[in-house]
Amino acid sequence: MRINAQFKESILIGLTILSLAGLFIFDIYTPTILADHAAYVIVVLIATASRFSWMPSLAAGAGTILTMVGGLGTPWFADVPRWIPMGNRSITIVILWVLVWFAWKRRQAKTALQKANEDLEQKVVERTQELAAVNRALVLEIAERVQTEQALRLSQGRLADILDIADDAIIVIEHDRSIMLFNQGAVKLFGYNPDEVLGNSIDLLLPERFRIDHPSYINVFAHDPELARRTAQRRELFGLRKDGSEFPAEASISKLSLGERTTFTVIVRDITDRLRTERQLQSLTTQLMTAQEEERRRIARELHDDVNQRLALLAIDMANMLSDPSRLTTQAKETIQSLNQRLVRISDDVRRMAYQFHPSILDDLGLTAALKHMADEWSEKTGIKTVVVQEEMADPLPRDIASCLYRVAQESLTNIMKHARAARVELELTCDDQEITLSIYDTGVGFDLKDIRARHPGLGLVNMRERVRSVRGRLDIQSELGRGTHIIVHIPFSGAPHEETTSSFS
Repeated sequence: MRINAQFKESILIGLTILSLAGLFIFDIYTPTILADHAAYVIVVLIATASRFSWMPSLAAGAGTILTMVGGLGTPWFADVPRWIPMGNRSITIVILWVLVWFAWKRRQAKTALQKANEDLEQKVVERTQELAAVNRALVLEIAERVQTEQALRLSQGRLADILDIADDAIIVIEHDRSIMLFNQGAVKLFGYNPDEVLGNSIDLLLPERFRIDHPSYINVFAHDPELARRTAQRRELFGLRKDGSEFPAEASISKLSLGERTTFTVIVRDITDRLRTERQLQSLTTQLMTAQEEERRRIARELHDDVNQRLALLAIDMANMLSDPSRLTTQAKETIQSLNQRLVRISDDVRRMAYQFHPSILDDLGLTAALKHMADEWSEKTGIKTVVVQEEMADPLPRDIASCLYRVAQESLTNIMKHARAARVELELTCDDQEITLSIYDTGVGFDLKDIRARHPGLGLVNMRERVRSVRGRLDIQSELGRGTHIIVHIPFSGAPHEETTSSFS
């Protein structure tokens, strides 16, 4: 291809030279009046076809010189003014160089166009490469997305299988409370098929009395991290089945936020059987405590009325023996006196033991006097100042309530003596038409409620809780390190509204 271009260029140069030579010879032998020199324009036009930019200029320069030389050697006509042929030749020279200028501008435009075309081609190549890279990246991204979607579908399938295997009801709701997931556990628990509840409000599964505050509760829960943390723990409520029956349930709700979308997962468990078992256990605990208290009362009565009476008779017999010293030797008299003293101490121990089993003052004089007597004895024994504030009661308390309050006070004072290192203890007993309240406060070292929650509460605290629960009461314990402990017992009277037993350590 390069050889053909060079050969073509050689022919073009030769043709230009021959044309110039032929035209010059023709111009020399032609009269001046003829403008044959204008044919040099053809030579310049032929030169513009060359790939060399200097060819038109060279042809125009040669044509200019030959035109001028031809004007000097050409025969003149006598009747033709000289300025006419000279003007013609000048016009020819101007035309030659105008053609050169046009050729130069044309070549310049062609070069610019060629450069622009090359730049465009380069940009097209670069853009093509970029598009190819983007296309490859897009193909990879699509492949990854397809793999991700396949993995997501597989994961969703596995999750759905896991959720369907779960015995608990698992329900996922949107921020507007519409149900978007309803597993097989929920189908078994509520009796609805998924297509009957999906898209409907969660209120469909709640009794009417719980639907009023539920929307506002969801809104608060969505924006309150502390409430969300507490609600993540299980709470007791009631659910509504398809047949209209209600059932007690334990539920926990958790929040998941992805961008501006928030969903809530509710896990519900039917606790009917558990509550039935708990009530049976509570009933059994109450019966055991009642039986224990009755047994304590029986043992205390036997110790006081039987054993102690026999010891008293034995002491009288010994005293009678000592009343006639003539029949006893000195050694026998000393022995009987020693036995009599030991017998008196044993009698006192038996009386104290009977009082610890069941204080007779509680049955004889009532709870007010029993608490006052116990507080005075405890204060004298420990040296801790004790203040007792009590209201006089017109009617005697039921035996189970009086016994419960007495035992709670007894256990509290025992714990204060062992652990509190208190300087002052306050007992307050108040009563109204609805309930009776016992308050016990000490100024001791207190304890950390979180630590008590983390560990299993001591037997004394559990015993107090169960005693209060057996009479449908409520036990509250408030304590801080270095700020003492405050125990409050609320027990409603028969027929009064009440709450289940609660405590800060439960």
